[in-house]
Amino acid sequence: MPKHHAAKAVISTFITLFMCTGSSFVFAADDKTWYQIEVIIAQRTEATTHLENFDVPPVAAKWPAGRSLSNFDPQLGDRDLLENTEFINLPADQKILNAEARKLSNKGELQVLNHQSWRQVLDANKRINWIDIKGGYAWGGHQQLEGSLGFSKGRYLHIHSNIHLNQFPSVTSSDLTKHSLLSAGQSLVPVIKTRFSLIQRRKMRSNELHYLDHPKLILLVKIIPFTPAEPIVESELEPTTVLVDLTKPAPAE
Repeated sequence: MPKHHAAKAVISTFITLFMCTGSSFVFAADDKTWYQIEVIIAQRTEATTHLENFDVPPVAAKWPAGRSLSNFDPQLGDRDLLENTEFINLPADQKILNAEARKLSNKGELQVLNHQSWRQVLDANKRINWIDIKGGYAWGGHQQLEGSLGFSKGRYLHIHSNIHLNQFPSVTSSDLTKHSLLSAGQSLVPVIKTRFSLIQRRKMRSNELHYLDHPKLILLVKIIPFTPAEPIVESELEPTTVLVDLTKPAPAE
């Protein structure tokens, strides 16, 4: 093969490899998608503690630190922010699982502890985005529901649950005064009697309702692609230039 033909073949191969590598780079860099994520977490109120054994008291639970959602005031908040701002807890009229939450609440054996919906960007880099999860009443520095939920995206969407249902000794619905005192940091700090943990990783598909079950907890999750509104940029008006002919005589008054 002549030298110039060999050189052309090498250059052609190099260009082909560069274009393929470049395309992969562009895809990886731009593969960011907005999603609306919604979760419902409910506890089963019937007695099922006999199904599992627990240490007394249970060991301290640990979970990844998550981002707290911003609260939104439906009356005073700027609703334009909901269209292109991440990690805002959406008002009820923009949630997509209201009917499911009502069905769960109407069942006497279930109590909804958390129902949140927000929008965020997920990159296709498999990095887990953790969201702080709390719910139920507060008692001695803890809440009935604690933990975090993580969301990641690779070839598929994934949810990572690390949530915990705390049960306190001698707590009844009539102990509201006691709850207030303990939540305010009084000296009487209760011990968590039992803890039920839902620690799972689940592969997901967008636009599908996913259900994670547990003897004491129910977790419903739905992730749908979302197209944010284009940000509204108020352009500043250019100052108007007025030309005045000073050679003309002023009009007579």
